[in-house]
Amino acid sequence: MVHLFLTAEEQDNGARMTETGKTGPRKLLGEILSAAGVIADKQLQDALKYQAETGLKFGECLVRLGHCRPDDVSRALARQAGMPFVDVRKGKINPEVIAAIPKEVAEEHNVLPVKLEGPGKVILAVTDPLAVYNLEHLKFILNLDFRCALTTEQAMVEALGKYYGLQKKDAATVGDGARRAGGVGKESSPDDAPIIRLVQNLFDDAVRARASDIHVEPFADRVRVRFRVDGVCRVADDLPTAVQGAILSRLKIMADMDIAEKRKPQDGRINIHAHEKEMDVRVSALPGTHGESIVMRLLDKQEGLVSLERLGFEGEDQRRFHQVIKRPNGIFLVTGPTGSGKTTTLYAALQELNRPDVKIITAENPVEYHLPGVNQCQVHHQIGLDFARILRAMLRQAPNIILVGEIRDQETASIAIQAALTGHLVFSTLHTNDAPAALTRLMDMGVAPFLVSSSVAAVLAQRLIRRLCSNCKEAHDPTPTELESIGLSAAHVSGKAVYRAVGCDQCRMTGYAGRVGIFELLEMSPDMRDAVFRGETTSRLRQIATSSGGMLSLRADGHRKIIEGVTSIDEILRVLSKELALNG
Repeated sequence: MVHLFLTAEEQDNGARMTETGKTGPRKLLGEILSAAGVIADKQLQDALKYQAETGLKFGECLVRLGHCRPDDVSRALARQAGMPFVDVRKGKINPEVIAAIPKEVAEEHNVLPVKLEGPGKVILAVTDPLAVYNLEHLKFILNLDFRCALTTEQAMVEALGKYYGLQKKDAATVGDGARRAGGVGKESSPDDAPIIRLVQNLFDDAVRARASDIHVEPFADRVRVRFRVDGVCRVADDLPTAVQGAILSRLKIMADMDIAEKRKPQDGRINIHAHEKEMDVRVSALPGTHGESIVMRLLDKQEGLVSLERLGFEGEDQRRFHQVIKRPNGIFLVTGPTGSGKTTTLYAALQELNRPDVKIITAENPVEYHLPGVNQCQVHHQIGLDFARILRAMLRQAPNIILVGEIRDQETASIAIQAALTGHLVFSTLHTNDAPAALTRLMDMGVAPFLVSSSVAAVLAQRLIRRLCSNCKEAHDPTPTELESIGLSAAHVSGKAVYRAVGCDQCRMTGYAGRVGIFELLEMSPDMRDAVFRGETTSRLRQIATSSGGMLSLRADGHRKIIEGVTSIDEILRVLSKELALNG
């Protein structure tokens, strides 16, 4: 039988922790070991100095320096946390105790049942005093009540192999992901728990890299972490599977998700301070083969709202855009695939129009940025508060300007059109590849052609392309084949410098830094309204828009930004490959 070792002081600490949730003044690990006579003052100072140099946990520093054994550190940690200590290598655990915890749970959470205290009550051995906070959801999953005892990492590895037949791993590997996030120059505290630090460092690294998304993706042999920077994913880290459960639980707790629910997709939101910035994080969890995949969209509260100039509007396009958004009524649509910056463009337009004498209401899913002076409403499908219902209620609020996050069905489209025809300026988005296709998409939804032709004021299609790094971009002479691939000729670039990506330390060897938009703005001229009324095809609408409507295509705007040295031929090919193929 495995015996628990619990001193009277530890029992008192444990009782006070149960009653109040905290133990009062918390002794440092070094103080506990010194008071027990395990280490001398000189050894304590040596370990602190070694910790400052290496960033390892204080207890591991003592063991590496040979000042104490792993058992001594674990016993001291147990005393510090008011927990019992157990050596799971001694004695024998009964099979009925082992049966209380399934093998996959023991492996995922690095726990071992050591004793039954009654029906539905069990004592679990853990290797980290803070693990108890990440195991609360197991009570609901396993329908068990448990308390925890501390053991050493190596003892846990050996016991899991002995009782569950799990492959033995080096104990150092199990805690590698948590140590990677360890602080330096001080001993651990509850605020500096390894998993908490690991997650915080994850956010800090993402903000430092200018990432728009963080992808945490579990696989059989690792947990891959990727950052999406300037629209392109790159691997940021590979973490051991031993930390998978703790990381996912930590993120779900922060996002106010149900940590016990692992079978259904969930959405949440986190407000966090990372790398000296206030970030709003949208979180999505999706069940997968090897665990939940979590994607986090980072929204910078300070830099998220940008001007039209920073978006990439220039010259005549900017003038026409200002004219359109300052009309008293009509629908203004922004189209493009997911991640093309549609919402950012709409927010930039609202900033231009936001004045004390103008009433603006938005319906969004979700509300990405908070605009001062604007009434913003969040969609909640669970209670039936969808775009159409909010839009109907909006019209009773007497607004001047309405923003609908997305038109995705006939009901929403019909209400938006009626709002435009009754004197409101309506902004919204559609998922189409180009501007003319937005008009035919509305008709495909069931909106009558005469309503589309009379209500739509303009359509803006856009993409985001990467800017060349100003520090390392290099002029070169493109081959005729390169020019032909994007629809340019040698005459177009004669006497002008064309640049390509190189890569340097400033751009992390990508050759690009930041993004800018390319646009095509379709205004509803009389010829275009007539064509829509007749129900012309998308290709015919494009011909009319470019010939008589003055529309500059996405490809033409891409050509302009290549010639101006903003981006490269390769980048335009990457972003507009489909459009270039369709338009020859």
